[in-house]
Amino acid sequence: MTGQPDSGQESFWERLVQGLPAWARRLLGAPLPVAAEPLPAVEEAVTQPTLFEIANESDAVTAFEVREGCVAEAEEKLGALRQKITGSRPAYTGTPLDDETLDRIWVNLLRLGLFDELRYLAGPPCNLPFRAEIRAFLEHGAAQFAASHARGAAYRAQHPDIDIFTMGCIVWGEEYICNFLRYNVRSMLSEDNLPALARQGKVVFSIVTDAAGEQRLRSDPLFGKLCETADVEFTIVPDSLIEILRNGHLVKNFYVLYGMLDHCSIYFAEGAGSHLFMIPVDCVVASGTLVNMANYRHQGYECCGGGNLVAETETFLPAIDERFGSDGPIRISTYELASLAFQHAHHYFQSQVIAAENRDFGRHPRELFWPVEGGVEIHSVFIHPLFTTAAGLAKYRRKHFANIDYGMIPRLFTHPGPIKLMDPSLAYVNNFTAAHRRYETTGRSFTYEDFLRCHDWTYPVQKACFTQVQHLPCKLVGYTACNDVGQDVREINALFGVNLEGADQAPAREGAGA
Repeated sequence: MTGQPDSGQESFWERLVQGLPAWARRLLGAPLPVAAEPLPAVEEAVTQPTLFEIANESDAVTAFEVREGCVAEAEEKLGALRQKITGSRPAYTGTPLDDETLDRIWVNLLRLGLFDELRYLAGPPCNLPFRAEIRAFLEHGAAQFAASHARGAAYRAQHPDIDIFTMGCIVWGEEYICNFLRYNVRSMLSEDNLPALARQGKVVFSIVTDAAGEQRLRSDPLFGKLCETADVEFTIVPDSLIEILRNGHLVKNFYVLYGMLDHCSIYFAEGAGSHLFMIPVDCVVASGTLVNMANYRHQGYECCGGGNLVAETETFLPAIDERFGSDGPIRISTYELASLAFQHAHHYFQSQVIAAENRDFGRHPRELFWPVEGGVEIHSVFIHPLFTTAAGLAKYRRKHFANIDYGMIPRLFTHPGPIKLMDPSLAYVNNFTAAHRRYETTGRSFTYEDFLRCHDWTYPVQKACFTQVQHLPCKLVGYTACNDVGQDVREINALFGVNLEGADQAPAREGAGA
């Protein structure tokens, strides 16, 4: 014997020791490891946002944007909200609170321009149970916005290298169509309105209506007269959607849904690369207005609008008939039109006059009227964009689908330099509405506090426009001035606390009638 261990015995014991761990695992029931097999991945739990969180964040982004304007930081906050929504699967539990929260979400997202994100929440995979009418309007908008843009692009292809003026209109129902043709269209057909505008380029009406409305319009002789001066493109709204809106302003969030339809003409104008008029169909247009509004673009302005008297339909329209009959163009000066409207003034206008006689001021005034020598002085906050240039419209990248009166201008501009509060002696439209439509009042005379309170949700650029003055010439009787207009404007402007660059500056060139 050599005294060395037996190699066979060594091998046995080595194998025994090496096999002990496997034996122990078998005994304990544990799985055997596989050579070079990676450890199983541990999935991180994805925290889904709740409906309440989405609603609250959309509230917060909206409030920030209104307070600070449509600035870069607002866009960053909006991007974070988009990211939170995209790919999420928020749970719906069917409680009344969830239903209320869904209403907050759809209104907020349309105000913020998050149309695609709202469609994502309403469609698969989320399928959140928004109101049926909201789903219907979303489906219609998704189809018609793209179709309108395409029709606009096709129209531009037919008319290259020329100014195009799109006239955006929404009208349906016999009463509104009749008033649109008999008063609005006839006043625009006066020689120094549409015919004069047509000498500057192509004019095309983008009319949003229902199928019956298109037939009614086409059958009227006035429509034939209109077509002699302008082209017409129709966007047809399904009867089911019209039925939802049939009760007008009494429908919950009516103006949000109506605002979506307004955007059909906006998309058409964008596709056409055209200027855009958005003249309300329930108004009379003073002579020279369309051309003078369009000519503001030659001074560097990109958008214009302004305040006006509102007349009662039931007595104002018969007075127009008495003066102009039922046929032929209506050619009426600003002074004549505003004076006639004052004789038939609606409660809405009367509630916004700062005068000794008005002891029940409007609760939600968008403009203020001071009696002055020769008429009224107007200072406005919310300005309906009556005319927007093609260059201005190109800046409307994030839409305010809910209400263009309120939200379109702040999305176009962060300072008021490009916005013109038009000279009423050159350009003026006068609205009319039914006498039974009443608006809330304060129950007391005008106060700064009441006015400021109703503009808590007004954008900085809108407040900055308040200092622009409009002198509306008219025969105004029965009102006694009780405040100094200059002092009122200075104090309100100071209380607004807005100091935007260019707030009191206008483009250098003058002479809108040029």
